[in-house]
Amino acid sequence: MMRAMILLGRGYEEVEALTVVDWFRRAGLEIDMVSVSDELETVGDHQIHIQADKRLAEIDPSDYDLIVTPGGMPASKQLAEDSAVLELVQSHHQAGKWLASICASPLILEAAGIASEAEGTCYPGIEEKVHFKEHKEDLVVVDEEAKLVTSRGPATATYFALRLVESFAGEEAASDLKQALLLDRVEASLVDHA
Repeated sequence: MMRAMILLGRGYEEVEALTVVDWFRRAGLEIDMVSVSDELETVGDHQIHIQADKRLAEIDPSDYDLIVTPGGMPASKQLAEDSAVLELVQSHHQAGKWLASICASPLILEAAGIASEAEGTCYPGIEEKVHFKEHKEDLVVVDEEAKLVTSRGPATATYFALRLVESFAGEEAASDLKQALLLDRVEASLVDHA
């Protein structure tokens, strides 16, 4: 079965992190919340405390098929400067495994030397610091060749998580999740009022 990890540094964007974790678990996908510090308790950008499942020092990276990085500051900057995180992301990428970054966390892809190999997107203004092979303005960008999924920010976390569920659990699982969370009704309502 597919297994993912989401890296939690000091000051991550809670909506981006928890949307992915929640939706993965609802879809029956395994995802570990991994603290990059020595503590399991993590604190997000908006002072929400979340207990991680594991510490980075405790994991075996080869057990994971996907690494997700939520945005937020200062977490994105911290992780982009963390040699253990950069080594993890680089080796995962070199092994041909998937990466997913949202908001400001593509800064990590830039620091790891991966951004220039892929199409991607990020939070507005961050593209000045992240040099994708091709920057796109789409809400979610999937580069199949580079095995990379990127997205823009907190409001796009829903579609970021949904696209990841679709990629790793299939279209039917993503459709079922969309219905269970009433996202299909929200979208229909928006179309009706457009």
